[in-house]
Amino acid sequence: MAATGIREKAKKFQKFVKGLEEKHPQALPKRGAPLLERFVFYLLAYSNSVAAAKTVVADLTDERTFGSWNEVRVSTVRELAEVLHRHGIEPADFLAPRLKQFLQKVFEEVDDTALEPIHEDLEKLSGEKLKKQLEKTKNFIRDLPGIPPWGPSYLLTGLGLEQDIPWDPHTEQALDEQKVFPPKSNLVQKKRVAKALLEGLEGLDPLDVHHLLVEHAKQAQKKR
Repeated sequence: MAATGIREKAKKFQKFVKGLEEKHPQALPKRGAPLLERFVFYLLAYSNSVAAAKTVVADLTDERTFGSWNEVRVSTVRELAEVLHRHGIEPADFLAPRLKQFLQKVFEEVDDTALEPIHEDLEKLSGEKLKKQLEKTKNFIRDLPGIPPWGPSYLLTGLGLEQDIPWDPHTEQALDEQKVFPPKSNLVQKKRVAKALLEGLEGLDPLDVHHLLVEHAKQAQKKR
């Protein structure tokens, strides 16, 4: 795609995203929230209402209930499923054990139920040690249990290891609808175009854009 063409598409895309920000502000995770919290919100909101997902995240981190993600990690599947059921998150019996698997694996790797330490450890390295640790970290993220196939894309972007819009079926649907891709584009080409569209977009990071695209796709599906 010619540079002029992508610039024009980028301008239209930026206007589209700003419109989504005004239309679906509730779709954005809490500003400044830890990456793990943003990711859990994403997992729950992907097939459920963002309002229900935010309520569950608030409940799971409330000191009067679980209090922390580590307490969620050591809770029983039944306890966690009951919280999801209570707030209308489905399929609760499917999601609860997988969320626990994910949290447990993060804890085993980081010795904490947080993802920021991964980034902090990488910042301490350089040269060949950094290269080896980067590869190890990417493999760890890609192999995390309990999350959908597109989950690692979100985490890699959140950790700054990728600079793309996280990719999942909702995202692809929203971008296809905007006709930003050249005819017969393959997945690699689509991701390259999507990355170019982000350039010059101010005030929103790739994860924010992603949340807005996911919500747009969900709402479009409801209208069909």
